Amino acid sequence: MGNFMSKIKNFWQGEADTEPKTDTAPAVEPKADTEPKTEPATDVEPKTDVEPATEPEPKAEPATDVEPKDDTEPKAESEPEPADVEPETEPEPKADEEPEAEPESEPKADDTDVATEAEPKLDTDPVTEPEPEPVVDLDKPERRLVTSIEENWGYVVGFSIQGRSHIAGGTPCEDYHAYKELAPGWKLLITSDGAGSARESARGSKANCDLAVRLVSQLVEQKKWVENNYMPTELEWFVEMRNLFAVIQHLIITSAAKQADAYKAGKEAELKALEEQIAQTTDDIKLSKLKVKRGDIEKDIAKPLEARDFNATIILMLLTPQGMLTAHIGDGRMGYKAQDGTWKALMTPHKGDEASATVFIPNNWNDQRCVPAFTMSGAYLPDVRVVKELPQAVVLMSDGCENITWSCYAQDKESGRYYDPNTPFAGFFEPLLEEMNAAEDKDARADRLIDIINVGTRAGKSEHDDRTMLLGVLK
Repeated sequence: MGNFMSKIKNFWQGEADTEPKTDTAPAVEPKADTEPKTEPATDVEPKTDVEPATEPEPKAEPATDVEPKDDTEPKAESEPEPADVEPETEPEPKADEEPEAEPESEPKADDTDVATEAEPKLDTDPVTEPEPEPVVDLDKPERRLVTSIEENWGYVVGFSIQGRSHIAGGTPCEDYHAYKELAPGWKLLITSDGAGSARESARGSKANCDLAVRLVSQLVEQKKWVENNYMPTELEWFVEMRNLFAVIQHLIITSAAKQADAYKAGKEAELKALEEQIAQTTDDIKLSKLKVKRGDIEKDIAKPLEARDFNATIILMLLTPQGMLTAHIGDGRMGYKAQDGTWKALMTPHKGDEASATVFIPNNWNDQRCVPAFTMSGAYLPDVRVVKELPQAVVLMSDGCENITWSCYAQDKESGRYYDPNTPFAGFFEPLLEEMNAAEDKDARADRLIDIINVGTRAGKSEHDDRTMLLGVLK
């Protein structure tokens, strides 16, 4: 990781912290509560806690818990008196006048008895030493899907991994991606980012990818684009993508309606099992978490399943022997490295007025009253492009990767307003390509890519969203 960061530190946010596991260090320190074994003896031997000089006239009343008189004795005669254990039987305050021979054996025996009883309690008492919560490593995400393919034409490598907020909350990764080679020279790359507010967004992102792969494959076959080596115009491509995304939208709406009853029954069964678990739980912390989960399930039962519960974006690229065909609905980034070595963007993210607001496949983006279509952030819905140029490399990603790889925020010097330059960061991608090209094999390449995006930069280590990236490199 150090080699990679040394290549980009002059261009970007500085060298990254390469030790992501520091969050796990506290797990080895709970023993500190059990160290001071001498403290329990204060109930029996209070002399260590009491200053004899500050006690006025110890003869005024018999001591029950402490014996200041003993503190005035020479250390040679400081053996604890029987009054420490049985104060009621020793009413006379002048304990120092009693013979020393008589209490010597008994207090020692009592002291050892009490000490042996007190010590095990500190080691085993769950109140004084609670069992530590399992340490969650936020730098080790769930890998929902990893893709790594290497052929004579080049390679494609990608991943969909869990975000740190989802790791902390125990939520699975809601991103997905897909890759398919339709024919020699015809490659389909897709990414999808599930909406965090949607109950079934993880299923929605997978449905977007699976359906798009099937429908684009059918489109290319029916139109005979491969046989005719045909490159559609931008208008043709727009019409085809608008229809294709509308079909995906319709299928999701229909599927949600069919699943509504089964979804509710499944949630009711889940609630019943949870109630039994709550009834058997005595730990207050665990009980509190279970009750929160119960509230979430009750909300799901009360609200019928609908299409918007599958909300997810989609970014699509069809790489052909003549160039690139792209389309998208929602946010994220897509770009390529041109033959002259420059990096260029291939889409304008659809962003709303509020932070993180965007549009998704099930939304009503294709209202027929709008001609030719809705626009968002100055881009049509769907936004399509036809680029008649073969790239050196292409990249598609969810917005969880953009702060690491893209120039997204800049300030206009004249107006002072911030805007989105939407420019791939060449200072990041060039070292990244060097790392990917130097990988020993396809599996090592995927691991290295995840490592760089996840913890290879400071921005990466602070990113909490799910992340998906597909990188294709042509020889």
